[in-house]
Amino acid sequence: MFAAEKALLEMRFTKKNQGLNETLFKQTSEYQDIENQWRKRRRMVVAEGLFFTACLFFGLFIINRSANREVSLTRQRRNFLLSITHELKSPIASMRLILETIGKRELSRAQLEHLCTNGVRDATRLQNLVESLLLAARLEDNWRPLQEPVNLAALAQACVAGLHTRFPQANIRINVPDHFPPLHADKAGLTSVVQNLLENAVKYSPPGALITLTAEKTAAGKSKIRVLDPGNGIPDGEKKAIFEKFYRIGNEETRNTTGTGLGLYIVQQVVKAHGGTIHVTDNKPKGAIFTIEL
Repeated sequence: MFAAEKALLEMRFTKKNQGLNETLFKQTSEYQDIENQWRKRRRMVVAEGLFFTACLFFGLFIINRSANREVSLTRQRRNFLLSITHELKSPIASMRLILETIGKRELSRAQLEHLCTNGVRDATRLQNLVESLLLAARLEDNWRPLQEPVNLAALAQACVAGLHTRFPQANIRINVPDHFPPLHADKAGLTSVVQNLLENAVKYSPPGALITLTAEKTAAGKSKIRVLDPGNGIPDGEKKAIFEKFYRIGNEETRNTTGTGLGLYIVQQVVKAHGGTIHVTDNKPKGAIFTIEL
């Protein structure tokens, strides 16, 4: 358009002046007008091109991120199904074997006590699994804590006693000061938090390694609860992802530890429902530290 307008203007200028002086021609107001219009159109086209390109790349970024998220969610759901199948089958098969053994054989008192102890352990494992699934479902429906005074030391000791049923080799130390005031929290929710953190610490630490739970009051008057373990630790790139629903480090088919990927998700959601925060840092020389502030 600029070339055509320029050519027409040159023809008019040549006819009028019986010759074309390029310098004088470009100084005319008519030429200046069409040149200004050309520059405006060029800037508009360039701006529209850049905007379109930016929109294109942004759209590709969104599509790629959504695709990656879908792949990740699909993988997590698959891992959850594999883990939940294993978590359900193992104790059920064990309890069935125990009942068949009791029904078919004459056993001594000591043998009966041993089998019953194993049966109670498997039943407790199933109960904890069902409670975790129910709590995870309630957390998605805007669960609200029913706050009451809770003795943290007594609650932690009860959690440790329950863990010893499943992990007899667990070495857990509770360091809660005698003067530590009761926490105003949902007792069932706080129990789930402490139990999941201690269980994770035991499962991902060497057998018999010392797991420590400490509690203290901060200068701001908040309660700080920490669980320290000497395990393998958590890579920096996964410190946030571990709190996602169904997320577990590694591949379900090659992972040695059992679990459903709900524990830390439940912990974070319960802590958030209480208005608190949770984060994980590295333990020295190795391991992880989970810190809760309520």
